[in-house]
Amino acid sequence: MGQATKIHGFRSRYLLLFSIALIWGSQFLLNDLALQVFTPQAVSWLRAAIGFVILSGFLYILPEANKKPDTGISYWRHIIMVGFFEATLPFFLVAWGQQHVNSAIAAILMSLVAIFTLVLVVIFIRSEPVTLGKFIGIALGFAAVIVLLWPQLSQAETSNSLLGSAAILAAALSFAISLILIKSLPDIGAPVKTARDILFCGAIELGAVLLLLGQPLTHHALESNAIIAMTAQGAFAGGLVYVLYVRLVDIAGATFAGFVNYLVPLVGVLLGVIFLHNQLPASAYFSLFILILAIVASEWKTSRSITS
Repeated sequence: MGQATKIHGFRSRYLLLFSIALIWGSQFLLNDLALQVFTPQAVSWLRAAIGFVILSGFLYILPEANKKPDTGISYWRHIIMVGFFEATLPFFLVAWGQQHVNSAIAAILMSLVAIFTLVLVVIFIRSEPVTLGKFIGIALGFAAVIVLLWPQLSQAETSNSLLGSAAILAAALSFAISLILIKSLPDIGAPVKTARDILFCGAIELGAVLLLLGQPLTHHALESNAIIAMTAQGAFAGGLVYVLYVRLVDIAGATFAGFVNYLVPLVGVLLGVIFLHNQLPASAYFSLFILILAIVASEWKTSRSITS
């Protein structure tokens, strides 16, 4: 019975991990369509707002909607902070930083979320074991991202802004902080409600920022393809994925959830090959091999954890 439960837990966390990577990896395709009409700022806000509406609808039809979890001051303080570090702050940092940093460097810097998360777990979450295997897995994962993006990186101009890189790096740290906050939420028993509340705060914060800065929502006449892509972004990359994300952090820990940031670039490349008929570079195969090694290494249990 215990072995069956262990196998089920193993399958569950990997199913969640790859499902999240698939959803977030697909957002590159949807962004291409949505950005033809909507501004980048509007895409971020609409994704959170649509996700909030979708998850609010789920709560009316799911059994957990009848539960009454703790929604006191402590709960909402955490939710507001998660919304800030998960959406509002990195939204500004990434939007500003990518004006001065090429996409390959930005992707590599963003993949540091896993490393930042590991450091924060060691410092702040003593209850989550950090094994040597996780350290090795995260190092291999970072190497896989560099291998995947090296062709683009080697052809990029060297005149990238130091401040731009610092902004992307700060965004990665912000995402890592949000992972730690999700792990320490007072009530995490209802992932749909928790994700809905996170998106509510993120949508309010991003909406307030758009109003204060007077940012437009569109730069082109509305088109059906862009509207469909934006709706899909909100429903899946803004709504469903956060339910899966909160659940993954709950059952597998913040460190393991950080591996998503290594898989997303690879998924984006593979989907580009399937739907946009891009050529798959040789580096992608090598990167996939390293990622497999990274995941295997992360499952290696030493007799004594690093945090013990």
